[in-house]
This record gives sequence, C-alpha cells and structure tokens, in this order.
Amino acid sequence: MAGNKPSALDRARADLTVGRPDLARDRVHGYLVTLNQRGEYSQETYSLMGEIYFAMRDYPRAGAMWMLTERDDADAQKAFDAFAKRYPKNSGREAVNPRAPSELYPPKVQERLKQWNYRYVPRRIRKQGINANDEGEVTGVRPIEAGCLVAGVILLVMACFYIYLTFFGRRH
Repeated sequence: MAGNKPSALDRARADLTVGRPDLARDRVHGYLVTLNQRGEYSQETYSLMGEIYFAMRDYPRAGAMWMLTERDDADAQKAFDAFAKRYPKNSGREAVNPRAPSELYPPKVQERLKQWNYRYVPRRIRKQGINANDEGEVTGVRPIEAGCLVAGVILLVMACFYIYLTFFGRRH
C-alpha cells in the first residue's frame, strides 16, 4: 500500500485541478523546502509552483518560479514581465532564491543565474543536534557548548580559590 501513495506533486496537481491552489501551494512549498535543504533541483517542482501561483493570479511569484525553469510561453512571459515590474534588477536573485549548485540547472537557467552573479553556498547541515558534515562526522563545538565549558572552568577556578582562602589564606 505504501508504494501506491501519491507523491506531494501528484497531490498538489489534484488540489489545483479541484480549485484549491492554496492547498497545492502549501504542499509544493513544503517539498521545495526539502529540496532546498538537500541542495537539489527539480524543474518539474518549480514549474508546478509557477502554475499554482499563476492560477492564484500572483504573476510576479509565478515569474520567480518559472525563472528557474526553461518555460518560455505566453503565460511565462506575462509572469516574467510582472516579476520584472515588481523586483528591480538587483533584487531579482533574492526574490527567486535559488538553492542548488548552478550545474544542476538547465543551460537557460544557468545563463539567468550568471546575470545575477549567483554563487552556490552549501547549507550547513545539522544532524541530531550537533554540527556534522554529510557523513555525520562532528565538525566542531557549538557556541552554546563553548560558553558552558568556559563558565564551568571559571566556576572551578573560583571554587579552588575559595577553598584555598578558607583553609590556608587567613593564617597569621
């Protein structure tokens, strides 16, 4: 039964078909967050999100999503124009917010990313409450842990100083 479960994108398409673009948007947004966290790219997902925003008549956001696809039809052009009107040239990249390595995008999208001087920076992955790389190896001490260690050392030094003064410091 678990193998027959429809994907998030299939459920979003069904929601869009029955006139629930808001629910479809929420489903695809959650899926995009997962892709972004993994540093992955799916043209199908960005295209569907653009269709959802277009159905909601949010043309600038549809244009932002379709900027990361090869789509270039009349609807996409209308959305691109609305996007350009809402966002000046310098803020376009922040509005689109690409999160995957440039080489994963199609050539047409790579050209757009070059115009924005996009440089991929991998996300810092946190597993099980510690700093870890992709293999799960610990990569350092968190600031809160370092602060606790420093506070513990200070308290230990103060306790030793107190004991010294109590037993040895007041003799005349």
